[in-house]
Amino acid sequence: MRVKNIFIKETSDNLSVLEQELAQPAQLSHDAVEMVVRTMHNIKGTAPMVGFNELPDIAIPIEQAFKEVLNNKLEINGNMVEKTKSAVSVLQKLLVSEEAHTPQTEEEKNVLIDYFNTITG
Repeated sequence: MRVKNIFIKETSDNLSVLEQELAQPAQLSHDAVEMVVRTMHNIKGTAPMVGFNELPDIAIPIEQAFKEVLNNKLEINGNMVEKTKSAVSVLQKLLVSEEAHTPQTEEEKNVLIDYFNTITG
């Protein structure tokens, strides 16, 4: 239980920082893009080990999209930033409650996954 609580706290803190960074998309720095990749990578690898099996579904395509940005194969645009902000919000909701899998959240999750999978080809 302790490891799960640490994961929730650290991930929530990282997602809060990402929310602040994404609030100013015109000033999105290389470090912010790297933080998105790192945070999503950590969620992808750790979430299932502590019982959050839904989180990697969202994190993996976002990680891939932002890796494409780091490799100069994809440019950040307003839609991508908005979808990332939505994803961060959904991830935060799912961290707070494992029972947060309402139809609305499930629909949001699927739209986000589809979007990021589409932009990375």
